[in-house]
Amino acid sequence: MGRDIVSWAARSAWVVAGAGVLGLVTIALFFGGFGAAFGTLNDISLLVMTLAIVPVMAGFYELGGRTPMTPARASLAIGIGAVLAWCAIQALLIAGAVSFMYDKPASGPFAIEAVAVAVIGLWMAGANLLAGPWLRGNVRWLGVVTGLGIVVFGAGLLIGGAYDAITFVGGVPYQVLLPIWAYLVARQLKVR
Repeated sequence: MGRDIVSWAARSAWVVAGAGVLGLVTIALFFGGFGAAFGTLNDISLLVMTLAIVPVMAGFYELGGRTPMTPARASLAIGIGAVLAWCAIQALLIAGAVSFMYDKPASGPFAIEAVAVAVIGLWMAGANLLAGPWLRGNVRWLGVVTGLGIVVFGAGLLIGGAYDAITFVGGVPYQVLLPIWAYLVARQLKVR
């Protein structure tokens, strides 16, 4: 069972990386003026990227670290809950059932999504920091920095909205470092 979870986590980390790269391309095309369809494709890419984090979370839990079981289980449950909440709201956004005021501090469903992404970032920073010796090299520290950057991204959305400087600073780890981290994690998990 444990080996299956780790294999699933490795495959999912590849999905996180691939969807992240697609998200970068589509957001560049959207801001480059190539049409709103690229904004929607970016939203879909981020949905896939974020949802694929769940098996990676399970893989981290399975491989263990320096955290007692009860806090590790709580962290996993809270992290998965945050991913599912974020993805549900993102799916509603894509379907047109909710809309966001991007130029204002996040409120309503946008605020819930911002808090959820910050919780995902907290999980990521903590899970990487406390992972066992199976997480080798600089991948651990890249995960910590990425996670903290994602927390900043969520905070920026809450403080000033999508176009706030804090959001842009946190957006780099979210859209650039997260796919790189996922690629490196996928490679380490594949070796197992």
